This record gives sequence, C-alpha cells and structure tokens, in this order.
Amino acid sequence: MSKRKKTLTKKTKVRPSKSKKASELIPLQKGDVIEIIAPGSHAPLNHLEKGAEVLRQWGYEVVYDENLLKPEIFLSNTDEYRFNSFKKAITNPNSKIVWCLRGGYGSIRLLPFIEKMAVPKNKKILIGLSDISSLQTVMTQKWGWPCLHSALIDRLALEKLTEKNIQEIKSALTDPDFVMNFSGLKGINKAAGGKKKITGEVVGGNLMVIASTLGTPSQIKTKNKIVFLEELCERAYRVDRCLQQLKQAGAFEGAKAIVFGDFTNCDEPNKENYIQDVLSNFCATLKIPAFTGIENGHGELQRPLFFNTKAEITSSDNSGEMKVYSPFKSEK
Repeated sequence: MSKRKKTLTKKTKVRPSKSKKASELIPLQKGDVIEIIAPGSHAPLNHLEKGAEVLRQWGYEVVYDENLLKPEIFLSNTDEYRFNSFKKAITNPNSKIVWCLRGGYGSIRLLPFIEKMAVPKNKKILIGLSDISSLQTVMTQKWGWPCLHSALIDRLALEKLTEKNIQEIKSALTDPDFVMNFSGLKGINKAAGGKKKITGEVVGGNLMVIASTLGTPSQIKTKNKIVFLEELCERAYRVDRCLQQLKQAGAFEGAKAIVFGDFTNCDEPNKENYIQDVLSNFCATLKIPAFTGIENGHGELQRPLFFNTKAEITSSDNSGEMKVYSPFKSEK
C-alpha cells in the first residue's frame, strides 16, 4: 500500500479503560490500534505491508510511519529516528500494542536514550523477540511493564506460523484469562530433581542480546525471576561463552530458575550438535533448577511468552510444565 500512515478517526481510537487506574492493561478488541516500529535491522517494504495487512485481516487498525524503512548500513534507519519512533509509538494514546517488524541488530544502540526517558503514564505491550530482548529488558525491570516475547511482524508476513500458533497469539492479546502452558519441561540438573513448585515472573530473551547488556545501565536483573534464554545460529562454544560470562557477572544470583527455549540451527561445521551437552554441563553446578523445553525462540513455533507477569513451574521427577498468565484486566 502506498499510503502507510493512517489518520485515526474517532471510531478507531482506543477505548478508555473503565478502571480508576489509567495504566491498567485491557485486552485488544476489534478496531483497536496496533503500531508497527522497526528498532533494529532493515526489512523489505513488502514484509511491512503484508504483515500490516495480516493484522488488518484480524480486525485491527494498523499504523506505521512512512519513513520507517530508510536503511542506514544494516539498520532500518538512523539511531535518532529509531529512538524517536519507539518513543512516539510507546507514548501514542491511540494505540494499545507496539509490534516490532523484525529483530536482527540495532535495539541496543537505543538503550542510552531509553534509559533517560520518563516512564510513560499508560502501559502498553511491546511484542517482539531476538534483538528486541534488549528493549524488553529495560521495559520490564525499569518501567515495570509486561512484554510479549513472540513472533515479529515479518514472521506473520512470511506466513511461517502454524494456525494453532496464530490462534495462541490472538488469544494472548484478547483473553484476560489466557494462560500459556508450556508442558514437556525436562530438568537438566540436580536442583531440578524432586517435586518443585516455583513462582515468579519470567525475564530474559535472546542469549547473545542479554549477555550484551552486562556492564551497562540496562544489565539484566534476575533476582527472584525465572530466566528464559534462547538462541539462533551460534555454535556450542559461543553459547557456553555467553553463559559463562553471565554466570561470572553474577547474573544468575538470586534467580528462581532457568528455562531454555529453542536453540535453532546451532550445529557445528561437521553437522554435530553439542547444545544440549553444553546446557547440561553448564547447569550441573548451578544451585537453581534448570529446564529445557520452552517452545519459544527462533524455532518453528513461537508460542506467546509474557515477560513480567505471574508464572509457575511445577515439576516432579525431572519433568514438568510452566504456566504463564496474562497481564490484561477484564473490562467487565
């Protein structure tokens, strides 16, 4: 579509919450506004347009700036533009959801600017994964907001999600009683043995991105949290190096548990894969339970995983499940 920034009419404005708390999150309804941003790498224009059309077919109004994609080297636009785009979208009173176009690289360059922002008055959900983990880390631990670690817009555009996966994402955005149940967890260290019931909020994201926050004002904080990690296209020794860096920086001290998502295309040049060995070896000496089996990351399934909301892990005999609850309040 040639005209890519819509003027919102009265009909498409977000319905005000009936709650006395203006910052309470309420689920999406048909006609609500979703804003698309591109805080990281460049993407083809047709991915943006097709992804926006998918959301319109779901029944939502979609807005994005006409200058969203003006590539600068490997980035979607300049740092200044991408930060202003993020700030404008996250403070836009007319939208309920901010959905990232793609990951790649670039969001970490915005963190110094975001760290200086005043916390916006009204919460909204930022959706994305991979490179977007750096933005979600600031928003969850400094702003106290929930975020949704799930499929990017370009994934919708490329039709790479199963119908079941799409329905889960739709339910996560519209149903205040939504609970994402990750069954099939497998304990990989001694601390995960026996019967366990662990409660806390989930934080984390892409392993390399989370490791890159170390030593910065945006360094991940995991005390009393369930730490989620996933990765793409990294050999086993590089995965181990980042895990060791996080451990030696004290990033796991006080955490309730570690849960690992997909480690996709992490084969060695000889086609061997040592990821499970690396994860088990690394977690063997940890005093907190560690589990694999979260279907989220860069794999085929990108099941919706809310950060900074109530979560529960129950396990017995090194197997279990993790339930993650919705941040939304009902309007009823």
